[in-house]
Amino acid sequence: MSNIYRDDVLKIAACELGYMEKASNKDLDSKTANPGNGNYTKYARDLWDADPHYYQGPKQGYEWCTVFVDWCVYMASGKDSKRAQTAKYYTGPYGAGCGFAAEYYKAAGAWHSDPKPGDQVFFGSGTSFRHTGLVEKVEDGKVYTIEGNADNMVKRRTYTLHDSSILGYGRPAYDADKKPEEMPFVDVPKKAWYRDAVQWAYDNGVVVGTDPTHFSPEKPCTRAEVVQMLYAYDKSNGGE
Repeated sequence: MSNIYRDDVLKIAACELGYMEKASNKDLDSKTANPGNGNYTKYARDLWDADPHYYQGPKQGYEWCTVFVDWCVYMASGKDSKRAQTAKYYTGPYGAGCGFAAEYYKAAGAWHSDPKPGDQVFFGSGTSFRHTGLVEKVEDGKVYTIEGNADNMVKRRTYTLHDSSILGYGRPAYDADKKPEEMPFVDVPKKAWYRDAVQWAYDNGVVVGTDPTHFSPEKPCTRAEVVQMLYAYDKSNGGE
């Protein structure tokens, strides 16, 4: 199964800014051609064309705010519909409404009141969900979002943290915030039993190598190097 990274989902969403809903099932891949309010999008098309289908039925012609969020996760999964559904806690009946998506999060214990980037934000009143989008960032008491079907297009919006229309946030099961950077060490074979440990230490700043392209796995560590690694490890775990 493919890994799904939060930052990839947000980048995919940002690339769709300006995409306009279509009047009919035509020019779906163009951002601006055939604009209208028919609720036709490439997002609904792609999720229905997925193998297996993402939803229990085709969603062209329906409100597409949830479809947009699901499509971003689906694309970040490498078009693996089952993996994308797992990240969104979908267990069936695979509907495309805001209420369906919210209930999946709640059933999985992934419903929150404190937003984080990558969360799915839900709007409405009382127990009625009417709209959804992705949280792009949270700064200075505000929530910045990217939303599909916002004025018939994909656009950014901003809300205060205490906006009364926000009912809560679902947190997808991302594998990590971002894809690990491929370490540059040419002397750590891909099949080496210790490669994953070195990758983790490199990702977390515990090791930097003996030079920009070598880890020197056979070289004994000096006392100073051990102290430096222990210090870096402590910092990576929140130490001072």
